[in-house]
Amino acid sequence: MPGRKLVAALLTTTLLLTGAGRAAAQAKKVEEPLADKVRDAIDRGILFLKKAQSDRGNKTWNWENNELSLAFQGGFTTLTMLALLTAGVDPKDPVIQRSVDYLRSLRSTSTYVIALQTMALAELKDPRDLDLMQENVKKLLAYRVRVNGKLDGWSYGNNSLSQGDGSNTQYAMLGLYAAKKAGVTIEPKVWDEIKEFYEQAQRQEGVDQGFWTYYTREKGHDNRQTMTPAGISGLIIAGEQLDVSKQDFDPKTGIAKNCGVYDESEAIARGLRWMSVNGHFSFRSGMHSFYNIYGLERVGRLSGQRFIGDHDWYREGCEILVGQNPMFVDFAQRPDGSWGSPSGGVDGSKVLSTSFALLFLSKGRTPILISKLAFNARNGDENSWNNKRSDSRHLVEYSSRELFKNIPLAWQTFDCRKTNLPDKEVFDQELSALVQSPILYITGHKKPELTDKQIEILKRYIEEGGFVFGHACCGSKEFTNGFHELMAKIYPDSPLMPLRADHPVWTAHKVVKPNYFDPPLEGIERGCKTIVMFSPAPLAGYWEESKYDPANAAEAKNAVGLERGNMAYQLAGNIIAYATGLEAPQPRLTRKKILDVKDDKVIPRDSLQIGQLRHDGDWQPAPQAMRQLAAYLRDSAKLDISLRKDEVRMNSDAIFDHRFLYMHGRKKFTYDDEELRNVRGALTTGGVLFADACCGKKEFDTAFREFIAKVFPNERLQRISTEDFLFSESLNGAKIESVRCRTEKPDGSPNAEFETMPPFLEGIKINGRWVVIYSKYDIGCALEKHKSSACMGHDFDSALKIASAALLYSLKR
Repeated sequence: MPGRKLVAALLTTTLLLTGAGRAAAQAKKVEEPLADKVRDAIDRGILFLKKAQSDRGNKTWNWENNELSLAFQGGFTTLTMLALLTAGVDPKDPVIQRSVDYLRSLRSTSTYVIALQTMALAELKDPRDLDLMQENVKKLLAYRVRVNGKLDGWSYGNNSLSQGDGSNTQYAMLGLYAAKKAGVTIEPKVWDEIKEFYEQAQRQEGVDQGFWTYYTREKGHDNRQTMTPAGISGLIIAGEQLDVSKQDFDPKTGIAKNCGVYDESEAIARGLRWMSVNGHFSFRSGMHSFYNIYGLERVGRLSGQRFIGDHDWYREGCEILVGQNPMFVDFAQRPDGSWGSPSGGVDGSKVLSTSFALLFLSKGRTPILISKLAFNARNGDENSWNNKRSDSRHLVEYSSRELFKNIPLAWQTFDCRKTNLPDKEVFDQELSALVQSPILYITGHKKPELTDKQIEILKRYIEEGGFVFGHACCGSKEFTNGFHELMAKIYPDSPLMPLRADHPVWTAHKVVKPNYFDPPLEGIERGCKTIVMFSPAPLAGYWEESKYDPANAAEAKNAVGLERGNMAYQLAGNIIAYATGLEAPQPRLTRKKILDVKDDKVIPRDSLQIGQLRHDGDWQPAPQAMRQLAAYLRDSAKLDISLRKDEVRMNSDAIFDHRFLYMHGRKKFTYDDEELRNVRGALTTGGVLFADACCGKKEFDTAFREFIAKVFPNERLQRISTEDFLFSESLNGAKIESVRCRTEKPDGSPNAEFETMPPFLEGIKINGRWVVIYSKYDIGCALEKHKSSACMGHDFDSALKIASAALLYSLKR
């Protein structure tokens, strides 16, 4: 006989399902309207610029169709081409191809045009352009303005008597930077000279210090709104390109004597502090506001700062450019897809303003692969977390190239000290921003001191699918002990343990011997995945210096410790590949919905409760899977459903109290005749059993098939048609036509990537109703958001779709 809870569920089924299917079909990865608007704004801006291209005759197409362009012939075209390519337009696009010959034909004497031409050519990524870029580098170096033998920046062109200015200087520097990244050789002394120039040009006198002016030799000329971002960016880029350690790094041990020492650090910090002062950060800058917006993006991206002062620079800039800020209506995108201002100057040109706006939106939208945690350490040290300031950047560059097919990726600082997380709304906003990044990197020399709320946000980040990678900078024992203490607060029953020799991380990208670095990697496991990894061995010193990147092996062939450095990069690549499952993160602002998984809501006494069958073969490798499913359906389908699953033994009468039963595992399990009869009785009197093999494990799959064959000896599991009601629009709100799943190779090992495929479920139907719904590919670990790259099964969104369909189906008569 069905239990009272099941009877109550039957009586309320109609009410529970009102609108549930439609709600359940909503996107699982919820993007804010702002993210959609930014994507739409980029598309419309691209379309405007494409339409603005002009046929100049003789098969010449360009954007030189404005009086302002006459002063810098080629400047409009080079900037527009740079913007279109940066925004994702394919170099083979007809619009690009029509102007590429013109772009390559330019032999300008204008600093701006030479630099922008070089930047655009670098975005084309065509090796045939290296000679032209090398020629442009020679020009730019010849155009340097010197005073008393020292660099005074760049002016408008080849005029050694003119005075350098901050604007031409920053574009010359950006051109050199683009050429260097494209493969052009530029001697370190060039970057050392640029660094020295910016350090000496910074105003350090008085209370209001830390800014840069337009002309360095005219103290009264104070156009600092746009020039301070230029100065900060110039110092960051020059410091990066020098790549000369001042830390007395020992490549044999991985330890630096002067860890954290950088000549230009204080100048950069002064500049950022100046911008953080109230009133100094502004998107408005007279007739150069869109030029200024592009400069602000550069500071935020290159510094890895999500906030400049109190300003979430990318979000605020996006809100302005898509028309969501009523204080900046003149900055909003126009109906024709352009940006511009009637104020004249550079802002008065739609082509230039649209190009700058597109550069801001598209570059700032770069997906965040690694977030580096900023924290206060023992004795109030605020900077111990960043003693190696280039490690994240170099690891992201390596990963983009080696793991993600050159997809542009970025890193950022996540500083939860910016707010005391006063309420749930702010907490969820910060958590939502953090989970955009699949990896949280925590490193330092001293013991990290985090508040209870900061620890809670780390825990919730991991629960939402995040991966924590800890590293003891220079092998610091204090940090090692502190990190162990921190993880013990989050997972008191799961201490960090050395990773086993057959752990998939050793082969996730390259083969790295488990004992190559000593002490070895440690980890904390949840379900099928290691969710925290920690290296007590010093590795970041190698990541800090790009010469140890295997891609630079030829240039650094005589470097001491080269093999060890290469292995440090490859191990990091393995960790990143394992943590992400080789799935690139989504663009910035693509925020995942944070589910409320706490039992803080009043749920009716007779609410739906999921039952999970307990067996003797590792019965809950994903203990939070059903909680995640229940929280999702409670939120999206408005079901009165308890977040607490009921642990049900197969021989218990409680099995009859549940209309929806879940079964999961990865190992063989056993049962007796009484248990078989009990399960059969529950399923033939209204229950539905939904089951999946954890990570597609064959041992559980074989055992489950044998088990079901004995529960229903006259039936066999059969493939459920994709046209079945289970996948229908009427049940789910939208037909489930495809899922993303990592399946097996012919040898039985998992494929490296997910594939899009029709849903593959099997089932047993009794009296026209599915009583068993089974997936040989994992669902549970995906619902927990902790899916290993060695796990055969669905991604999170697909797992939610399938599990939701199964539960909603169970509520139908």
